[in-house]
Amino acid sequence: MMHNSAIGVGIIGGSINNGWAKGTHVPAIRELPGLTLAAVATSRIESAEASAREFGAAHAFADAGELARHPGVDLVVASVKVTEHDEAVKAAIGAGKHVYCEWPLASDTARAEELLRLAAESPRLHAVVGLQARQAPEINYAKDLVADGYVGRVLSVNLRVNAEIMGGFAFASSRYTLDKSAGGNLFAIYGGHTLDALTYMLGDFTELSATVANRYPQAEMIGGNGELADKSSDDQILLHGKLAGGAMASIHIQGGVRHEIGLALDIFGDRGTLALRNAKGSIQMGPYQLLGARRNGLDPSSPLEPLAVPAAYLRVPESLIRQGGPVVNVAGALGRLAEDIREGTSRLPTFADAVKVHRLLDAVARAAETGERQFV
Repeated sequence: MMHNSAIGVGIIGGSINNGWAKGTHVPAIRELPGLTLAAVATSRIESAEASAREFGAAHAFADAGELARHPGVDLVVASVKVTEHDEAVKAAIGAGKHVYCEWPLASDTARAEELLRLAAESPRLHAVVGLQARQAPEINYAKDLVADGYVGRVLSVNLRVNAEIMGGFAFASSRYTLDKSAGGNLFAIYGGHTLDALTYMLGDFTELSATVANRYPQAEMIGGNGELADKSSDDQILLHGKLAGGAMASIHIQGGVRHEIGLALDIFGDRGTLALRNAKGSIQMGPYQLLGARRNGLDPSSPLEPLAVPAAYLRVPESLIRQGGPVVNVAGALGRLAEDIREGTSRLPTFADAVKVHRLLDAVARAAETGERQFV
């Protein structure tokens, strides 16, 4: 189905007003060999045509189904609100097109399972989810260092995520994130990305306990003349548990933080330590700093020092690496997906992986609601 040897990509939600698609998918497609931006779709044809002109896409649509059915589109990217993922994914699979859906796959696990069943009916299609932290060079290097024994036997993991957003304010375009049931809040987005990255590096949870809280029952709407909107989504998530290898894990994710914004992951072993830092507080997007230290005999005072990531882990064009930020991991995912489509391989997180994360979040929610430890 490839046209002129290039994979034609259509972005549902590919608007000049969509900061995520504009800042990640569009520049990634522009720089990656073998991909071309064939079409964009937005809610209004006027904005779709304006976006297509700015991005250099040949076609514009105001309907997801029309974009998916166009013969110039081989791969559909769903970059819309979580509540609209169902429609976009079903349009892509119904048209027989490969699909890349942003995380979360759906607003709840039941809908995610439905999309997984639908994708399973067309096994030749690649149906992947944007858990793009798995493409970060620093995260993959840390994963390999742990596997190679850099820290020895992993004893414990501490992860702190301090986010400024999803607390006491919200933008009008993201108002739906205030609703706990909408599936696009701190718990679903940050929780899902964080838990997937951690288990990708260190192995699955076997048991867990959790506490959640909503410390900002109202949020100020930015640009809304000081309007306050009710908020039901949680902005404090505390999780403690045990990983498959026996390591203890402690995670605190919080939104609405005024100071000390960022992410700190510490992996403690009986022979050394690895630390990952991120000033944005989002494990799914860089830039990162990876540090490490190994114990020298009986001397416990070896300082953490920056670790240079080998060039083999850098899989995107230098132009995108220089740009930095979230585009690096998204480009890594799109580039690998293009290879998988051409080679018949499968190396990205699939809808099955997405459902697994949805179910893990369900276990966290049950633990918080019941006060009972969950075995997963």
